Amino acid sequence: MRLGLTLVRRANYRRCLPNTRWYSEKQTPTLGTTIKPDPHTAQHDYIGAPGKDSNIRPIIRHIPPNETPLGKRLRERRLEVESWNQDFWSRHNQRFYEEKEIFIKAYKAKGIDDISGDKMSVFYKHFLDKNRKIHIFYNISWYAKNLDLLLLSAQYGVQNLWRKLRRTNST
Repeated sequence: MRLGLTLVRRANYRRCLPNTRWYSEKQTPTLGTTIKPDPHTAQHDYIGAPGKDSNIRPIIRHIPPNETPLGKRLRERRLEVESWNQDFWSRHNQRFYEEKEIFIKAYKAKGIDDISGDKMSVFYKHFLDKNRKIHIFYNISWYAKNLDLLLLSAQYGVQNLWRKLRRTNST
């Protein structure tokens, strides 16, 4: 979800070690902390370890002291989209594991303890077919939300460029 120029700058966030809870681009992975950083005092964004329910890494977004209204709107919109995504995948994964457990119990009730990959593939196919409309709706919503973030990011980039140009022209 980090779009435009920030994608390149923040790409090194992904080097987070599995046992590290919070990690920023300014730290090495071994310096991670288990304490959730405060966005008001943090100097940059932090990426957490994957959540147990959604498997999505939470992001603590840095709040700059001189944040513009457009910058605040972009940051808040990113938080909304991340929260929506987190909620969707938490619910989806919960449904998946519940249905998988029911499928496994049905085979165990028949006296089959070792379920082959072929038999599990039947469950996976059934689950995907059953949730096809949900996935289509999710993808359409996800693209719309990302387009909104892209437009806000572009506006914010133009605003920052304009502010820098005005600052250099005034000196």
